Amino acid sequence: MFYTQKVKLKNIDFRKVTAAFHDFRFVKFLTYLQPVKIIKWTGIKDGDTAEFEVWFFGWKKLFVTHQNYKKTNCTLSFTDYADGSFPFGVAVWSHTHEVRIEAETVCIVDDVKFTHKNRYLGILVYPILVAPIFIRKISYRLFFYKNYFID
Repeated sequence: MFYTQKVKLKNIDFRKVTAAFHDFRFVKFLTYLQPVKIIKWTGIKDGDTAEFEVWFFGWKKLFVTHQNYKKTNCTLSFTDYADGSFPFGVAVWSHTHEVRIEAETVCIVDDVKFTHKNRYLGILVYPILVAPIFIRKISYRLFFYKNYFID
């Protein structure tokens, strides 16, 4: 199963957006109103890890490793990858984050792919797994347009 979204940010400096993705305060902001506890977050470069607890009728642990880190003057991308440690019966989870410049607009693309141990249960948990990403359509804009990022 998959979900992809693109959020366009006009009049925002690309360097500030990429710097935010490296900043723990940004991660905390993105999860602020969600039933998520951040236990550990070491960064977004290859081999960095994150540990979360998500509440869904009880707290469930979630471990991801960051892979495929790439940064240039006009792109940043990396993937959160979980294999076997994801709750809700998810077998494999990957969430690729990409920040790029398109026609002088900064675009943030979230590309989520996952497989579930049971196809039909996967369809049922799909909205639960996609909702935190979907909410970023609003939270990205709030963060960057309301000047939450401190230089």
